[in-house]
Amino acid sequence: MIFISAGHNIGSLKTKEDPGAVSKSGVKENEIAIEFRDLVCKELDSLGVKYIKDRNDERLADYLKRIQTGSGSVVIEFHCDSAADSRATGCTGIIGSDADRLDWAFSKEINKAFFETLRLKDRGVITELQSHRGRLGLMREQGIVSLQEMFFISNPGDLSNYHTYKKILAVKVARIIKNYEDLIK
Repeated sequence: MIFISAGHNIGSLKTKEDPGAVSKSGVKENEIAIEFRDLVCKELDSLGVKYIKDRNDERLADYLKRIQTGSGSVVIEFHCDSAADSRATGCTGIIGSDADRLDWAFSKEINKAFFETLRLKDRGVITELQSHRGRLGLMREQGIVSLQEMFFISNPGDLSNYHTYKKILAVKVARIIKNYEDLIK
């Protein structure tokens, strides 16, 4: 089973909005992550693939309580990176500190789709312990697990490339996700 989520949320009556990073032009990370998750889900629908996604107003902790991942799962979440220097660029895959070869391979392939399609710097794949957060709740899930920092929302060029190529990228990412789910079924 595929589990796909967007970093951060838009909030609700029960939860406060978590916009994530916000660009100088006012673009919010949560809106980009939700948009891209939905583009990938649309492509998964066209491929006839079943998946479970987070809700736009759901906190990560609630999503993780709701889903039931297992060894046959593919779990992915989308985020945007940000930096004080607007020239910072690129994309990064993040995997658990206990990642196996399939986690590494999946994250490398997803990250490659991003840097090739969006024409960005390849910042590689790192473990959660190498990230600025340290430990990530998503990495406690079972199966093939990756978090994708899609691009730097603080870089106007990265953001522009995302808007130009997001539909092409969503097709590529959906196919990679499907291929890995087929591999572990």
